[in-house]
Parts: sequence; structure tokens; C-alpha cells
Amino acid sequence: MNNLRKQSPCFPFIPILSMIFALIFLATHLNYFIEAPNFKSTTPQEGKKHLHFQNHIQLVAHSKCKGTLYPDLCVSTLSTFPNLETKTMPQIISKVVNHTVHEVKSSSNNCTTIIKNLQNTLNTIEKRALDDCLKLFDDTIVELNTTILDLSKNPSSSSSSNQDLQTLLSGAMTNLYTCLDGFSQSKNGNAVRGLIEEKVIEISHHVSNSLAMLKKVKTSLKKEEVFAEYGTMKKGFPSWVSAKDRKLLE
Repeated sequence: MNNLRKQSPCFPFIPILSMIFALIFLATHLNYFIEAPNFKSTTPQEGKKHLHFQNHIQLVAHSKCKGTLYPDLCVSTLSTFPNLETKTMPQIISKVVNHTVHEVKSSSNNCTTIIKNLQNTLNTIEKRALDDCLKLFDDTIVELNTTILDLSKNPSSSSSSNQDLQTLLSGAMTNLYTCLDGFSQSKNGNAVRGLIEEKVIEISHHVSNSLAMLKKVKTSLKKEEVFAEYGTMKKGFPSWVSAKDRKLLE
């Protein structure tokens, strides 16, 4: 009994300790409750609008990518471009090519890293192949940047400009496959080639899609300019022929 009487005074302190711990917790977390962001849940109507917008972008992208050899890649790329529906085909191609330039630069950096990390294990053919790839990537970047510059000059205004663009893009594709082909002479070349192949092939697919979309610009040219040297056509005659002269010629 004496022991129980000695221990009993401890019990009143338990609620007091609980209150102290509660006050400490509130003090340390008070800023969180005060400054906590006001999360706003998305309403069903807003969700539908967002879904409708995404579907619209997808439809526009599918329309622009029609006729490309790699439509999935094309659609996924175009869907990231803002205000896609307001862009002309040359502007869209320019954006795809600009995206491709960044991918080529990334592959070039990858090659440089491989040369640095595997310099003691690469054979002569593999080193030469990687060095060739770096040069070919530089050439490709020049060709793609020239393409972007030419696209800004309205390629639909002349057939020669359109042909120049096709030549530039075709040259870029040739560079990419030449890069990969350089590893074929090495016994272990496939292992090194595998470190860059996937990305290089994806880049070539971007270029291929750009070429396919460029043909749509050429089609537009043919419709508007039956004879490019005469300019745009209006009612079967060059636009610079006056209405009076058209009547005389009819």
C-alpha cells in the first residue's frame, strides 16, 4: 500500500505531458497550416474541356502527319508544339527540323562520351567510325539549319527552293545511315553501334517525316502555280493578267 501511495502522484502529470507535446507539434507545424497551398480540384466541366482540347490537337497532328512513314512519331512530336492549328506546313516542318537538330546534338555528345569512356577498349575501326559520326553529325546540323533558314523564305513560292530543301533533307538522312554503316567493318562493331543506333534511327525517322510533309508543300505549289514561272493562277490565268485581258483571251 505504501508503494502505491508513493507512485500515485505521477499519474496527474500524464495529461500535462500530452498537452505539452500537442503544443510543441502545433508550434512546429503552424507555418504549414497557414501557408499550405489552396489546392483547387478540377471540375468535371474543366476536365472535359481539357480532354476536348487534347483530342483537337491530336486530330490536327494526325491530319498534318498523313502520308508520313512514321506517323506515331510524327503525331507525338507535333502534339508538343503550341498553337499547332495556326501553323502553316512550312512552319511545322521547321519546328520538326529544329527539334531534330537538338536530337543530333544529343547524339553527338553521346558519341564524344563513348570515345572518352571506352578509349582503351575501342579498336581502330570503331574509333574511326565514331570520329566519322561526329563529322557527319556536324554536317547534318548544318544541313538542317540551312533547311530551317530556307523554310522561313516561303518554299512554296518556287519549285527550285522546294527541290533544294529535299536535297538538304535527303543529304541529312544519308549522313545518318553512313554513320551507322561505318561500324560494319569491325567484328565487335555491332556492340558499339548499338550504343548510338536507336537514337540515330529515330533522328532519321524525323527527317523522313519532314520530307513527307514537304511534299504537301510541293502539292500546294502545283495547285496554285501550274507554271511556276508565271506565278499564282486565277481562273485559269496568271494572277497578273487583268480581267479585261482575260476576257480577250477566253
